[in-house]
Amino acid sequence: MIDKLKFVYQKFRIKSFNTPALLLFLASPLLFAASFQWIASFGHLGEEPGALNGPYDVATGLDGNLYITDANNHRVQKWDSEGNPLMIFGKEGDGEGELEKPTGIAVAPDGSIYISDYFLDRITKFTSDGKFILQWGKHGKGAGEFDSPSGLAVDSIGDVYVADTYNHRIQKFTKDGNFILQWGAKEKVNNIRSALNFFWDDGLEGKFYYPAKIAISSKDVIYVADSYNNRMQVFSPEGMFLWKFGGVGIWGGRFRVVSDIAFDPQGNILVADFYNNRVQKFDPKGHYRDQFGSKGKEKGEFNGPTGLAVDTNGFIYVADFHNARIQKFRLK
Repeated sequence: MIDKLKFVYQKFRIKSFNTPALLLFLASPLLFAASFQWIASFGHLGEEPGALNGPYDVATGLDGNLYITDANNHRVQKWDSEGNPLMIFGKEGDGEGELEKPTGIAVAPDGSIYISDYFLDRITKFTSDGKFILQWGKHGKGAGEFDSPSGLAVDSIGDVYVADTYNHRIQKFTKDGNFILQWGAKEKVNNIRSALNFFWDDGLEGKFYYPAKIAISSKDVIYVADSYNNRMQVFSPEGMFLWKFGGVGIWGGRFRVVSDIAFDPQGNILVADFYNNRVQKFDPKGHYRDQFGSKGKEKGEFNGPTGLAVDTNGFIYVADFHNARIQKFRLK
């Protein structure tokens, strides 16, 4: 096994700040009224069905059920929308249908389930009831090879997009794992320039620094969590850069490691903000609108949110990684 970091999220300590940022941070709670309501919390630390150890990602199925990558238990759990366990699939190993560190999860239009395995450097495809279909990938830098893939998404025609995190790129495949194209290269945005990018652009469009997750809008626009550049980048299905938003910081509209993306029924963008321990809401053009969450263990608090999903009724599910639970919210 290749020596890798224990997990993709490593702590960055942001030690500098600036007066305009401080003013924006102080003003943001006054500008937008809270529009989210906590509903429930599911799960606890453990190995039995319904228990979690490192819930990394969550997706909603066509039937409204939840699929959760239970990373440190080497499995996927399927729950109903009230948090009742329905089934488990996958087990520790490197054989067909086995998992080492399942990270990203996505549900295709036909209901099949795709999972990225961070340690095995591959993608595994299952039916909605957990039956193995196929897998592809191995460690490397070539087309169809991976180095710690941590997120993936499926578009309306079934093509699969993978955040190839340590290769700092996005790869696109057919539903059967045939390589189509790739884009991206490793570049780190300067933190000072990132913090002040409302004065001048931070540049490096189409470059990534540990991209962790992908989400695809209803119009098949590709949103990439450029995680350690603390921003979102938006692309066409062919990998053409369209626009971006974010930057490093702790005030509204800024990030300290982007860890997932989802869309509400109105097309607004929800972003998990890992070290700020919150979820932020942006309008479809990337303008900041609201946020919820803070660091802690109580209801509505997070300790490293790593996954987001929204069901057809507008309920929001957050994978609260270090608190070993899924939290459920709704729009007011």
